[in-house]
Amino acid sequence: MRYLKSMIVLLEELEKEEESFHKVIDKTVDVIRNGGIIHILGYGHYNAIPMELFFKPGVLSCINPILDISTLYPENIYKANYLEKIEDYGKNLISNENIKESDILYIISYTGRDFIAIDACLEAKKKGIFTIGFINRENSIKPSKHSSKKNLKDLVDLAVLLPGPSDELLLSLKENKDVRVGNLGVLLPLLVINDILVEVIYKIEEIGIIPPVFRLPINEKNKEINKKLIDIYKEKIRGF
Repeated sequence: MRYLKSMIVLLEELEKEEESFHKVIDKTVDVIRNGGIIHILGYGHYNAIPMELFFKPGVLSCINPILDISTLYPENIYKANYLEKIEDYGKNLISNENIKESDILYIISYTGRDFIAIDACLEAKKKGIFTIGFINRENSIKPSKHSSKKNLKDLVDLAVLLPGPSDELLLSLKENKDVRVGNLGVLLPLLVINDILVEVIYKIEEIGIIPPVFRLPINEKNKEINKKLIDIYKEKIRGF
């Protein structure tokens, strides 16, 4: 259970980010109250995060996953790796979406130096969209090779700094210590965002609003609720 025990240590370290968590929660609640959408950017392996948070029982119905299938590594590792290194490519992921100033954009980049994340953030800021970045703390102080020379932390409106080693790997082998294992680059941000969104749901209920949460479709009542939620957001979310 080496990996799990190491992950538990990191989760406990997240208490240092409690203030930024509360800021993200409050801002997200405001967006939902005003009819806005939570856009979550996915590219490369990070495509898994918005996919996991879309159209499932217990999750908010006002989440729009912004996916980039072209950078899915199982499709073609060479193509994906090439596209991730092209400056300005990430702008298209935002410009092609129906994003309004009343919305919010979550951007995940463990290194904070991914070109796609940086370009997407710059494009979102042009549109006046509030941006939140989820970035590894150690990497957040490192400049990128992007022409802006900026780390994502320096561009977003609000940054949540994640604990963990800069290389995303939790463990080293005993004999071959140069061999590192136990990647957390996607899992840790996913856990953090899940935690934030659950708190958002609770807070929405506390202010007297029924949270727009998908129900388990085991009966007609829940199916009808889900249908109504889709109807509410179908003009704003491509998948609906």
